[in-house]
Amino acid sequence: MKYVVLAASALLLASCGVKDLEAEVASLKGELTRVQKDADGDGVSDAFDLEANTPKGSLVDGSGRALDLDGDGVRHELDVDPFSQRGVSVDASGAELDSDGDGVSDSKDKEPNTPAGSLVNFQGKRIEANGLSSAVASAFIPEVIFATNSVTVSATEEAKLAVVAKMLKANPNLRLQVIGHADKTGSEKANLKVGERRAKSVLRVLTTTFKLPESRFEIVTKGENDPISTKNQHNRRVEFVVIK
Repeated sequence: MKYVVLAASALLLASCGVKDLEAEVASLKGELTRVQKDADGDGVSDAFDLEANTPKGSLVDGSGRALDLDGDGVRHELDVDPFSQRGVSVDASGAELDSDGDGVSDSKDKEPNTPAGSLVNFQGKRIEANGLSSAVASAFIPEVIFATNSVTVSATEEAKLAVVAKMLKANPNLRLQVIGHADKTGSEKANLKVGERRAKSVLRVLTTTFKLPESRFEIVTKGENDPISTKNQHNRRVEFVVIK
């Protein structure tokens, strides 16, 4: 009889131990679920997220704060120039301001108040358009940059063409080569075609949006054959050269 009582007591204790263990496991699962919860889906759990409501798709650091690598106040993934110089003034898209609209950003502009449409050099200094002098031929004209595999002029790049249009309208004798370029992705033959399509896209904006006559332009393509950088993004471009 004594042994029966001892056995029953052991079973009772074992049963209590299992229930306690199950309760502990359930509690740990609940705690784990709470710790793993990530309400804004940025990859950082709410328990450690210092910015718990970052917009979907935001790039964040280890603490869940949206990245802004150049410190200009525009989130990295929305910044058209995510590596702008520290301390410069930018617009809502992260592009550095160009107050006089001459194509030269304020931080590099030595003459920040040139009249609209002025021809300027790379420092923003005005060039007098006395015929097609060597100074006019070296005028600074913004380049248009394209996304990978794209021949479409983005809204940001179209703003640069407004600068080109003002220059042409203020200098009616000026004619430009529109030169299309590509990176080395794809064959040389295909890239020549891509460069041509990019140049034609730019020309289409200048003639339709800004109402400039096509006779003031000449289409040229160099494809992949005139890279200016080891970074592909710099080579996917359309540039302008004054026709002498």
